[in-house]
Amino acid sequence: MRFGALRVRFGRGGMFGAIAAALLLLAGAVPARAEDLLARIKASKVLVIGTSNDAPLSYVSPGTHKALGALPDILREFLRREGIAARLEVTAMPFSSLLPALQSGRIELMGDAMYIRPARAKIVDFTDVVFYNPESLDVPKGNPKNLHSLAALCGHSAGTYEGTTYADLLKSASAACPAGKRIDIKLYPTIQNVFADLNAGRLDAAVVDASLSAYALKQNPALGFELVANYEPQAKATSDCAFAVAKGNPEFLRAFNATYAAMLKDGTAARIFAKWGLTPTNFFLKL
Repeated sequence: MRFGALRVRFGRGGMFGAIAAALLLLAGAVPARAEDLLARIKASKVLVIGTSNDAPLSYVSPGTHKALGALPDILREFLRREGIAARLEVTAMPFSSLLPALQSGRIELMGDAMYIRPARAKIVDFTDVVFYNPESLDVPKGNPKNLHSLAALCGHSAGTYEGTTYADLLKSASAACPAGKRIDIKLYPTIQNVFADLNAGRLDAAVVDASLSAYALKQNPALGFELVANYEPQAKATSDCAFAVAKGNPEFLRAFNATYAAMLKDGTAARIFAKWGLTPTNFFLKL
């Protein structure tokens, strides 16, 4: 029997010797296990993150192409405390593309607000909870259709952006509507598209991130929509957001989780959130 240039004889070792020799040869052809993300960042001095480009949480500066927002600042502080002189390299994409980009290796870390969900945790690994981000019910100014709950959306149009759990919320609410009065659900590539149609009167309501809605209105009070003040979101514990990395990076996860716990304890995380207008900080950082 031949394996390349090596001749294997069934001598005293018999068949077992041949198998052992074959396994040794095959072992040399198996690629080494991928390096942990933490080691790769230390070596490359770069951390490549993906964002759906939503201020103030995580977005790309139009002028400098720099990653801005509360979440990039959290990552920069983590790297500083780890003694890693690395820069963030950011790629903007639709929210629904973030996990595929992570799985394909196009990005190294999902650097946006994403809820921890069992289905997602099957394909990526999440850090510990970074912050809580309940949804809001947004309506045209003055709430002309008198909408105050998901159940009230039956027979109306409502929008959100693709790849979010808000789409599932709307689908569940629509399924509970009376026959002939389902919710006309419209899905958009980005939250900015949702805001545009809501502002233009092409939507009766939207279900999106409360933090992003509040920030958009703070930046531009002339926008033609508002948050429904008495809307009761899903349980806050289910709005737990975290960073995500590809499977097989335990050292990065251990390091980040330990460092971020310290940042929560010493008030650094709260200061970063306050810097970006995410106040009261306890609302976002504590259950």
